[in-house]
Amino acid sequence: MLNTAQLSPIRLFLARHGESIANQQKLISGQLDTPLSVKGKQQAQWLRDVLKHNRLSAIYTSSLSRTVETAKPTADYHGLDIQSIDDLKEFHFGELQGVPVNVKANHRDSHRQVRASDQGRMTISGAESYSAFEQRITQCLDRLLSTVSSDILIVGHRNTNEVILAKLLSRTFDRHKTINVKNKYLYEIELGLKTTVNTIRLGGEHHGIKFSGLKDD
Repeated sequence: MLNTAQLSPIRLFLARHGESIANQQKLISGQLDTPLSVKGKQQAQWLRDVLKHNRLSAIYTSSLSRTVETAKPTADYHGLDIQSIDDLKEFHFGELQGVPVNVKANHRDSHRQVRASDQGRMTISGAESYSAFEQRITQCLDRLLSTVSSDILIVGHRNTNEVILAKLLSRTFDRHKTINVKNKYLYEIELGLKTTVNTIRLGGEHHGIKFSGLKDD
């Protein structure tokens, strides 16, 4: 993990990928590789616009195309290569991947169910264990932060980013109440002696406006 006692504060910008075709069709995507929708491509441009005046040293994404597509306009603007990492991929939802969100039958709340896996109540066939998912993301984050010394951007997924935020903000991760990561927000996390977070609106009436603290409504 970053040694915040010895280094000058750096900023980690954390974004969720823009709307994907699976999101548009209201499907559970998980690790399915689904591209951005037209709206998602516009959201990628909004991310670039907000980060134009920030000096980024690196851009990291998962290896799924929707995160790479979201990061590309920002990477092109800053002249940076996108570094795609398998370990930043979304949670694997097993048999629920590709299933319409509103057709879950016994899977009424998939996000709550996967978080119950550690208590032996996993009912989703083929899904990743949630403890393994958390470990995968936190270990990847530790590796990244051990090598950086200036501002970076990570473009991830809903569940991926929830774990990252919980880790960096030292929140107790309640498996029944999550940080509600949306693609209309960019999180600016300053890592120093005290970790702080600001939330930046992407698109809409308040595009580019920065709010103090974690906004997840």
